[in-house]
Amino acid sequence: MSDADEIRSLIGAGTRQGPPIDWEAPNRALGVTIPADFRELVDAIGPGRIGHDTLLLAPFATPVYLDQVGRHFQRAEELEMIWEDELEFVPDELTKPEVFNEPGVRPVLWAASSLGFNLYWTVREGTDPASWQIAVDPARSGTWEFLPGPATSALLKLLRGELPTRYLFSLQDAEQHYFTPAE
Repeated sequence: MSDADEIRSLIGAGTRQGPPIDWEAPNRALGVTIPADFRELVDAIGPGRIGHDTLLLAPFATPVYLDQVGRHFQRAEELEMIWEDELEFVPDELTKPEVFNEPGVRPVLWAASSLGFNLYWTVREGTDPASWQIAVDPARSGTWEFLPGPATSALLKLLRGELPTRYLFSLQDAEQHYFTPAE
């Protein structure tokens, strides 16, 4: 059983309704190959909310708050402004993780939380998407957290309470093990 199948079972998600997702369009828009494990999960259950606050995004989804591509570009613009302001005004308090200063490395959004957390793939050009770490941006303040990938493996371990985390610990609560699909 794949991690996507186990997540689906654990959160009681039904089968995604609607036409198949054209994954080439978001791959082009984001400039990456979206990892196969994530495609499998979204193809199976679609976008929606895991528990009361974790949003599983999908490319070009409606409602717009579940649109992975739109939210990615919005958050990327916000991060760029934050990081530029920090360099200019508070250079001793930079929040940009050093890894994102490396050539060919950037965050690409795949999930978010109403608590303010954002989950990204740590994209490294020229590497297998299955090897990308998961980056957790606390959004409001604090240090970014990096978890081993791939995304579905990390999400499954978070749901089972098998992956230590500073920010996403609420996912291990059995009361959070439900799925509300996009309408």
